[in-house]
Amino acid sequence: MLLKTKGVLKMITREHFLAVLHGESNEVFSWTMSFFNELLAEKLLGKDCIPSDAIPQKEFNFGASPQADWAVKALYAERAGMPAVPVGWGVGIYFGHGGPGEFREKSISFTENKRLTLYETGVHKEVRYNPHFYHHYNYPLDELTMDMAINLPNPDDPDRYQGLADEVSYHKNRNRMTFTSLNGFFSGIHYFLYSYEKFLMDLLLKPDEVKVLIDRLGEYNLKVAEHLLQAGVDLICCCDDLGSGNSLLMSPELYRRYFRPWHAALAELCHRYGAFLHLHSHGNINLIMKDLYEIGVDILNPLDPYENMDLSELADRYGDRITFAGGLDKFFFDWSPEEQQAFLENLFVKVKKGFFIMDSGGIPENVTREGWKCFEEAKAALKNKYQR
Repeated sequence: MLLKTKGVLKMITREHFLAVLHGESNEVFSWTMSFFNELLAEKLLGKDCIPSDAIPQKEFNFGASPQADWAVKALYAERAGMPAVPVGWGVGIYFGHGGPGEFREKSISFTENKRLTLYETGVHKEVRYNPHFYHHYNYPLDELTMDMAINLPNPDDPDRYQGLADEVSYHKNRNRMTFTSLNGFFSGIHYFLYSYEKFLMDLLLKPDEVKVLIDRLGEYNLKVAEHLLQAGVDLICCCDDLGSGNSLLMSPELYRRYFRPWHAALAELCHRYGAFLHLHSHGNINLIMKDLYEIGVDILNPLDPYENMDLSELADRYGDRITFAGGLDKFFFDWSPEEQQAFLENLFVKVKKGFFIMDSGGIPENVTREGWKCFEEAKAALKNKYQR
């Protein structure tokens, strides 16, 4: 059964999603990772499908999405080309971000070209529009010590998850898969607690202090994840960029020492509740693919060929346990429609197992309505041609 309407892909059912995940179907579905910003999403998809929680409000918000947005988020997921609905306040536009599983964010100032926000941990973020740019600053930790104060919210506060189970049930009762976000174990440090450059250096220079920090966040994350799973969420999406275009950001040994145990614990926790772990990592992470396979990651994205991640080869080697999402080149949306079509068709031909087509790092600002329409129609046409 092909799910499409007038040449454009429709959102899929739970049965179709799970068939791909369990290796029972070789169908190819779409999963849009992100849009560079909410203004672009509105331009390409229509204002009526952009939820009210797409950008941070003036106060920290917790729990479920506003109830009026539940149907809106389903419409957003369908138009954006997503196989599951984002649940939780702030989950939607950006993969792996927002919702009760990530430290909450509130708006400080907003202008036409820039917004400033503050997270619960005290770190600030600046987001610029056209061209897209963001960075974090004013971290709560200036240096790592064995007795450093790591101030995190209470992960067991019921207000953080208020109404989430009802939102999840709303979508499950309509045969939709649901997902929400969780802080990364690596990126959760350099987004919210400690600067990226210092953290990378201290992985080598201050191993004991680094372990204290990672373990503190890891314990917090697992407690939060269990509350999300108790609410019935189907997929936990965790953003943990571990690679550069050439290789890992750390040695495989450092990954195994600091982060593999936490990724493994999260995967085990998800499986205990009958749920799934969807891990995001940019970069060439081939050196730890066996690790991710062994610990039980269910879905992995984005596998950018520009970063030497070959979706076809990885699916052949690890596809009996990992379902892959991605495969698009970093510069895919700079190409002509003909080049895009040929690239997509090559994926349909070479990747034999079911997978999700996903952008490499968000739909960029240069994509026009016509360009988006061509992309959607190309995917639908290839599904029809190859009966996938």
